[in-house]
This record gives sequence, C-alpha cells and structure tokens, in this order.
Amino acid sequence: MEPSEPKRTTTADTMRTIGGISTVGFSFVLAILLGAWLGWTIDKWLGSSPWFFFLFLIFGFVGGSLNVYRTSQRFLK
Repeated sequence: MEPSEPKRTTTADTMRTIGGISTVGFSFVLAILLGAWLGWTIDKWLGSSPWFFFLFLIFGFVGGSLNVYRTSQRFLK
C-alpha cells in the first residue's frame, strides 16, 4: 500500500474550523447561564428556592458539556 498524501486544506476551510471552535466556549457559558436563569425564575415563581436553580444549573452544565464534546468530535475527524 502506498502512503496517502496529507489532506490539503484551504484558507477557507481553516477559517471555518477556527470559527466553529471559537464558538464552543461561548455556547458552553451560555448554556450554563440560561439553565441558572431558568431555574432561578422557576424558584422565584414557585417559592421553592434553591432547588430548581441547582437542578437547571446542572442541566445547563451537562448541555454545555455535550455541545463541547459534539463540536470537538466534528472538528477532530
């Protein structure tokens, strides 16, 4: 078998990759903040503080982590 040549990437492909990876941190923080805000709002409405806050904070962390994992898998192939 012949060794295959390395795949050549264009500048557009490189910029697309950098753009996709740069949004990972923003979306991770946004998922956590959105979860915390939603939990805080539900707690305020129901008077059940701090249970929904912590529950939705964890949901936001898990959702943000899954997004980071999926994005990294897409760009590391």
